[in-house]
Amino acid sequence: MDAALPLSGPVDQWRLGMPAENLGAGVGTVAFTASALSANRAGPGPAVPLHIAMAEELSRADSALVRLPEYRGKSLVPVLSWLIVNRLVRPGSEASWYLHKQQGPGSVATLLTGLGWQDVRQKREGRLVRITGQPPHTAELPETKSFTDTVGSVELDFLADYGVFSPGHIDDGTALLAKVALRQEPVEVLADIGVGYGPLAIGLVRNGVARRAVATDVDCLALWLAERNAAANGVPLRVECTPDPLDVEPTSLTVCNVPTHIPADAGTALTHALAARVRDGGRLLAVVHASLEERYVRKLATTGVKVTRHPGAAHVVLEATR
Repeated sequence: MDAALPLSGPVDQWRLGMPAENLGAGVGTVAFTASALSANRAGPGPAVPLHIAMAEELSRADSALVRLPEYRGKSLVPVLSWLIVNRLVRPGSEASWYLHKQQGPGSVATLLTGLGWQDVRQKREGRLVRITGQPPHTAELPETKSFTDTVGSVELDFLADYGVFSPGHIDDGTALLAKVALRQEPVEVLADIGVGYGPLAIGLVRNGVARRAVATDVDCLALWLAERNAAANGVPLRVECTPDPLDVEPTSLTVCNVPTHIPADAGTALTHALAARVRDGGRLLAVVHASLEERYVRKLATTGVKVTRHPGAAHVVLEATR
């Protein structure tokens, strides 16, 4: 779990996914991404990543504001409703949701009413629609979609929902990376950079490649699912919401499923940080789409590490050592 964060202290209002503007001492923020978390930490109030907010007791406020992420869809509404009721506001408080017209504010208002919200009303505010209402006194956490898949010799169950990458099955790149990693000598701890909902880290620990895992991701919701999946599968996992692979401890083995669609400068920064983990004495296994193989081989070569290739049907695992 992320390093010490200010979870206590008086909070007048919680903001979820809102722009990091006008952050006073009484404003607490819940961030959905690593970039939002970094921006919110510039304010004087508590800034909490979503996965910690879902798990920890927080100071209760009299109001909450939510900017519903466009890329998540309406399935996230019951989750955030649960969070508001059970973690963020006092009974009798009011909360507002902001969304674009294209996100279907009418259907969201109907959904909130079905979840027990009272006095639900809509108002146009500039380019957004504001839905305001009074949350119910109690709320149940909605059921999360799940699937079962096999890593190595172990069959595992995973929660994967709300727009995370590759719900319903382990993607081909991760499957190839797991196959190569399962041939490695066992280590005490492995690092999974860009862990998602956790299939690689959890699968490798359950197969005895490591005793425990540390992980990063820039998506706080994915980290929430990863922590739940790790607990359900009996895997010790510590996560950090960060874009920097160096924000977790040095490990003998680092694995990473490199995103196919990532800006060139971000890809270079990621590669250099992964190589730094190798220079600290570790081994890196990074899977890339075959179309990007030469690009990442060149990027790694500029850092001075040695690269071995493990090709698959559509992906390649790049093994980097000192």
